[in-house]
Formats: sequence, structure tokens, C-alpha cells
Amino acid sequence: MNVANGNSIKVKLTLAAALIFTASGLAVAENIKGRSRVIDGDTIIVRKTRIWLYGIDAPEYNQKCRVEDRLWSCGISAKAVLKQAIGTKRVTCTTKQIDDSKSNDNRGRVLAVCRAGKLNLNEWMVKKGWAMAFRHHGADYVAAEQSAKEKRRGVWIGTFVKPSEWRRQNSK
Repeated sequence: MNVANGNSIKVKLTLAAALIFTASGLAVAENIKGRSRVIDGDTIIVRKTRIWLYGIDAPEYNQKCRVEDRLWSCGISAKAVLKQAIGTKRVTCTTKQIDDSKSNDNRGRVLAVCRAGKLNLNEWMVKKGWAMAFRHHGADYVAAEQSAKEKRRGVWIGTFVKPSEWRRQNSK
């Protein structure tokens, strides 16, 4: 065996192993596809996987908001709007990591950006005013939130307690 050929094979094998290792590291995101069941304005279930729409926080199902002197069920409305946006379409959700090691939140939900057809549901819910940008995940939807707020869309037509604060107040 020629030494040059032996070294060439070792180099090729090393490069191949490096490519496989690099590709596996990049393939952390997973696609979850199928029909969905809407739980609330930022949570759906697809193929038995409970998914929190990454980067957004919508009113909780039982949460009330205020318009002038009237209370209204903004949580139920947020769920209805998300359900209508999805309609009968299949959704495709791409998981997102919130840190170097996990793509689940503290309630066991997978974090993902989901689409119904070409519609980015995460961004759309914020842009229409039915969810806020969840800055703990990042700044992805801050501009969409600002636009909804300025245009007084969705929950921004009145006053409300931020969903994260509402959960704190109602978890006792």
C-alpha cells in the first residue's frame, strides 16, 4: 500500500466524520407536522406534542381584559382567533431552543415557530394584537407588537394585565 494513499484515505475519513458531526449539531431543529388542536392563544397540540408558540405570550384562556368599563374574555378571543387562522390547514412547527440545551419550557411544552400554510402563526398573533412579544425568548416579534399597539388591535383596544403577570396572580 502506498503511504500517500493511506494518508489520503485517513484525511477523507476525518473530513467525512467532521461533516457528519457538524451536520448533526446543526440538525437540532425538528419539524412537527400535522393537524392541530388549539389550547389557547399561544399553545397548540400537534401529533400529541404540546407546543408553545415561540416568542409570544397570549392571554390565558380564562383571562379577562377591559374595554372602557366592560370586562371581556380576551383569552377566549385569542384562542378563537388562532383557531380561525389555522382553519383546516395542517401546521408545520419548527422547534426552537431557548438556550444551549433545551427546546422545552418549564411546563413541558416544546417551543416552536409554527406555520399554517405560509402564515407564520407566531408573528401573525402578535401583529393582530392577540399576543405580546415574549422578550425572554428574544426580540423576534417586538416590532409586530409595537405595530399592533399603535393600531390598537386585539387586546390593545383596552387595558389588560400581561399574561405572565396574570399567571403569577392566579397561580396561588
